[in-house]
Amino acid sequence: MFVRVAIVEDETALHEYYGKLVEAWGDARAVRIAVTFIESAEEFLFKYDRQNAFDIIFLDVCMKEMNGMELAHEIRKFDRNVQIIFLTGKPEYVFEGYEIGAVRYLIKPVGESGMAKALDACMEKLRRGREDYLTIQYHGENLRLSKSGILFVRVEGHYLKMQTTDGVYDWKASLKEMQAKLDSDRFVMANRSALVNLEYVSKITRGECILENGEAIPVSRGAYGPLNDAFMKYFFK
Repeated sequence: MFVRVAIVEDETALHEYYGKLVEAWGDARAVRIAVTFIESAEEFLFKYDRQNAFDIIFLDVCMKEMNGMELAHEIRKFDRNVQIIFLTGKPEYVFEGYEIGAVRYLIKPVGESGMAKALDACMEKLRRGREDYLTIQYHGENLRLSKSGILFVRVEGHYLKMQTTDGVYDWKASLKEMQAKLDSDRFVMANRSALVNLEYVSKITRGECILENGEAIPVSRGAYGPLNDAFMKYFFK
């Protein structure tokens, strides 16, 4: 397997150290690695904005001008799949980091064990993502969709409505059949008629599940606890 890694760190003296840790991890697991070193958020956006050039990005949180957290939000506007790992000496950013789907949060100084665990978690997600497709019978045709692009699926009358990052699909099918095709750790019931993708959940209250696009999915009384628990487990596992 070939993996493209970017290390965005303004302390250039750390580049060689991080590079050796990443390459040692790749050698131990027979993974081919290409590492690119970038000195600032501005350099990253100038060279790689909207290019989907990397599989894993290490972001130093405390950089000059635009910080790593701000850069992560910019990256997520065009790339939902890249794996982000934060590097910092300040743990107060942890919760914001998980909101944008960070895989890990490594506190400096970063050791070999911490780096290896973070990269192992990334690889698990990458392997799953490369097999992350769903085929449905859509108006007489076979339609192949990316599961990671599904925001929610819900029942509307005799139809299912699927909201994706590419558009909306409506067709006759049962929610139970659709649920069986989706990953139970990521797609969770918000109520008896709706499944939500935890990747796109911004906030969960006792009455609503708010998605990143502003859509509010009603949360039933019985679904609140399992949904909230699944959300915490998904992002903090």
